[in-house]
This record gives sequence, C-alpha cells and structure tokens, in this order.
Amino acid sequence: MRALFSLMMMLLSITSSVKAQIITIATETAVDEDLVMTIFGKTKQVLLSDYLKISPVEEPAFQTALVEYENDKSPWLTERVALLKMYNEEFSSLDNAKLNTLTKQLINNDLEFGRLQMRYFRKMNKLLGATRAAKFFQLDNYIEQSTRVYIQKQLPFIKELESDKQGYVQHSKPLTMR
Repeated sequence: MRALFSLMMMLLSITSSVKAQIITIATETAVDEDLVMTIFGKTKQVLLSDYLKISPVEEPAFQTALVEYENDKSPWLTERVALLKMYNEEFSSLDNAKLNTLTKQLINNDLEFGRLQMRYFRKMNKLLGATRAAKFFQLDNYIEQSTRVYIQKQLPFIKELESDKQGYVQHSKPLTMR
C-alpha cells in the first residue's frame, strides 16, 4: 500500500502541459464534482436526491450515508486517476510488462469498486428499500461511467479510436433495442 501511495505521489508530481491539464481536471472534479456539473448541469447530490425522491425525513440519514460512501470511494477514484495518468504520460513508451501490470491494476481497481458498492448496497437497501437502493447504484454507475468516458476520451489511444470512428458513425445505422 505504501508503494502504491508513493507511486501515486510520484505520478502526481510529474507534470506536462496538456497531459497535466487533463489529469488536473480529473483530480479536481473527483473532489468538488465539477465534472459531474459539466456533464449533467447539476451536482451529484441534487441528481440523487431528485431521482430517488428523498423525503425531508430521510434526508439526514441519506446525506450521512452518501458522504460515507463518497469518502470511501475517494481512494478508489484517486487510484484510478493515477493509473490513467500513468497510462497517458507513458503511452508511447509502454512495453508489454508495463501494459500487463497497468491493465491488472485497472481491473483490480474495478473489482475493489464493486466490493465497495456491494457493502454500501446493503446500507442503502436498509435506508431506502430495495427499489431506491437499486436506483441509487444505477444512477451512481451511470454518473461514474459518464465521467470515465469524459476522462478516457483524453487518452491518446481513445483519441485515435474516436477519430477513426467518425467515418463509421456517419455511415452506420442506429442501434435499436427490442
């Protein structure tokens, strides 16, 4: 854990012009939700309260649980941003061993996040009931995925993929769900 912390601190101290701006945006938004506001036009707290229809009686307990969840989620998010930063800064020089290690770390990070969500699902289930607890995590996952996409679009490989996709998207038919 100390090695990971040292690695994260070292990565945070390394800056470069454009890449540093991308990660600075991601790191700051993890703390103050600017990214959520940018994407959705509302804070995460407002989105959740509106969507879950939290009553004034439930509000204090919900806010306490939400703050605990976000605090417990913070180290996971910090690690994820550090891993993405490492990928972004070292993209052109990543060899097989580094890519293997980085990919395993990202997958483990996702697994840890899943365990965190399972722990808090139990708490939210007691607090809000099964339906609203499921909605809570559905919205939380949607917000999380939206912010991931926003950040990942800044990565070199994804930028290349997105530029290649432009011609295909213009000529493809929309996907329909049955």
